[in-house]
Amino acid sequence: MKHFFLLVLLLLGGYSLQATHIVGGEITYTCLGNNRFEIRLTVYRDCYNGVPWFDNPAYIGFYDANWNLVSNIPVNWDAMTHDTLPIILENPCLVAPPNVCVHRSTYVTEVNLSFRPGGYSIVYQRCCRNKLIRNLPDPLNTGISIVANLSEKTMLECNNSAVFNKWPPVAICVHEPINFDHSAADADGDSLVYRLCTPLNGPDSVMPQPVPPRKGPYPEIIWNDPPYNLSNVLGGQPLAINPNSGFITGIPNTIGNFVVGVCVDEYRNNDLISTTRRDFQYNVADCGVPTAAFFAPGGGCENEAIKFINQSNVPDSRWYFDWPDNLSLTTTERSPMFQFPDTGTYTVALITAPGLPCADTMFQLIHIGALHINAGMVYELPSCDNNGLLIQAFDKSMDSVYGVASWLWRLTGSSGFNVQSTLQNPSFLVKKPGSYKLTLVVMSAGGCRDTLVKQFNAPIPRVDSLIGELAICLGDSVRLNSGGIDGYLYSWAPPAGLSDSTAASPFAFPLETTDYLVTITNAGCTYEGMVTVSVFDTSALTLSAMPTTIYLGDSSQLEAYFPGNGMVNWSPFTSLIKANTLRPVAIPNTTTTYTASIQLNGGCVLERSVTITVLYPNCEEPFLFFPTGFSPNGDGENDLLRLESRFVEEIYWAVYNRWGQKIFETTDPDGAWDGTFKGEDQPVETYGYYMRVRCRGGSTAEKKGNVTLLR
Repeated sequence: MKHFFLLVLLLLGGYSLQATHIVGGEITYTCLGNNRFEIRLTVYRDCYNGVPWFDNPAYIGFYDANWNLVSNIPVNWDAMTHDTLPIILENPCLVAPPNVCVHRSTYVTEVNLSFRPGGYSIVYQRCCRNKLIRNLPDPLNTGISIVANLSEKTMLECNNSAVFNKWPPVAICVHEPINFDHSAADADGDSLVYRLCTPLNGPDSVMPQPVPPRKGPYPEIIWNDPPYNLSNVLGGQPLAINPNSGFITGIPNTIGNFVVGVCVDEYRNNDLISTTRRDFQYNVADCGVPTAAFFAPGGGCENEAIKFINQSNVPDSRWYFDWPDNLSLTTTERSPMFQFPDTGTYTVALITAPGLPCADTMFQLIHIGALHINAGMVYELPSCDNNGLLIQAFDKSMDSVYGVASWLWRLTGSSGFNVQSTLQNPSFLVKKPGSYKLTLVVMSAGGCRDTLVKQFNAPIPRVDSLIGELAICLGDSVRLNSGGIDGYLYSWAPPAGLSDSTAASPFAFPLETTDYLVTITNAGCTYEGMVTVSVFDTSALTLSAMPTTIYLGDSSQLEAYFPGNGMVNWSPFTSLIKANTLRPVAIPNTTTTYTASIQLNGGCVLERSVTITVLYPNCEEPFLFFPTGFSPNGDGENDLLRLESRFVEEIYWAVYNRWGQKIFETTDPDGAWDGTFKGEDQPVETYGYYMRVRCRGGSTAEKKGNVTLLR
């Protein structure tokens, strides 16, 4: 089967994005008198692939004869002017292409144009065209300029432009003749002469929607020549237009997209007074023929309507439900429901393009059986344990005439539970208690169906309240299975340390960590679980700090150790980093006692404390060290003179030579002298220094002395 496809695309965006499927359009005008004109801009875009949407607004520029901008008018997009072009094929034996859709929209405005020597040029511009166009070398950077001219004679005599009667067909076919009436109408009765013309180029992808439109004159598009040019737009038998009637003919021989331009010249008393330009796009593809196809079940039951789904590639088709015996059982509905009049075997026929030489037919046998089948089932619950409840279903359906052909089982329950099986005797596994519905649909070999539904409750014990691990302090108690459901049989072991070993939620008060095994039984279902109750005393929580004594500004690593489960809380937490963890870092400003507490899920609280002593350094040795000599000889040892201390917050120090000249000073705690002054190495001798320091905690000191420079 061949396929038929043509896409005529136009895109005008609602904002300045690069349009990628421009097709074309035209501008026409109507004289309203008193220098008033109605301007009509018609544009087209691809419904599926056009990017972006129609421009809103579209900007129409008005230029004088010297291409000076007179005005730039924004025209808002009106959704009421938007429609979708139908796909019309002249040959009824051709198949309309799928996924082809072309939008058309028209912008209308009225303007006052006073007489101007040389008239006006009316312009709309946009970029870009479809990248699959064959007759242009660079379509993604080729825009469109839609132009109409108001000549002096047009304005003086209140002329109306010629208007094309129809848009070219959305679909044309390779190797098939083109016969299209591209004529125009003129309200003034002027003479019209038609010709193929080269479309005008427009903006590129850098500025796809110039505002205002760029001034002209506008260059023509560049043809992909050879082989394409104005004399050979599509290939094959060249496209031609009758100059008197506007009738277009030609036979394309190449599949693809092609840009075409048509101009109609308007003459009055042998004077050319106006030209209407149209820019559009042909897409040529293979043509196909109608093919009949449909889907229907292989059978049905008497008094039951059957759905027939039409899968043909053309809309024109006719059904016959008893071919060829009773042709009155027919319809032209696309996908009908039909109830056969009696039991038996019927031949269903679907004919596409009926009455045409390209008609196609599909046949299918449909079996309609009498209602002999009776659905039947039983189910058993053979096992139920920690893995879930096993449901074993058995088919008991009967059809004494045709026999049972197929089974469809469906088990549904709460929370969207839904499983299916086509086995005759399936099994299902469910893991949650609640109500379940088991449905069986059986089909007989004669085409009849029957359905049976049974509802039941799964006796699985509820265990969502069972918590596997609990913790208490020595001497406390905790409730096991808090919120447990009464009505089941419970057995807890060992019974020691329990208030009631058969209760749903007994209290436990063991003296040591104990594992309690629970067995929950209900109507043959047995579940086994275990709850561990951990017993702790205050020694179970230990704290450490490393170190316990620090100087102001230093830190200590805290660590809490607890063998069970629980959330630790530290107090105070304002001087801690990662205070919600077991290992926070403490940076206190004063001596601080930190307390870690853990609340167990039984209500017991464990607490431990540790104290960090904070010392305040004095601004003197050993907290400060300033050397008496250094050797800046580049050997990597003792090359710089600096203050060694980690407790300094503010500092000023300076170095003086023997004449009292200051040769170095710094306020940087990490500042250092390299033994130079103004880039020159200083001689080996003794230098004086002065230092003023403020340390952590606020203590201060001043110091004077000598330092020896060695080489």
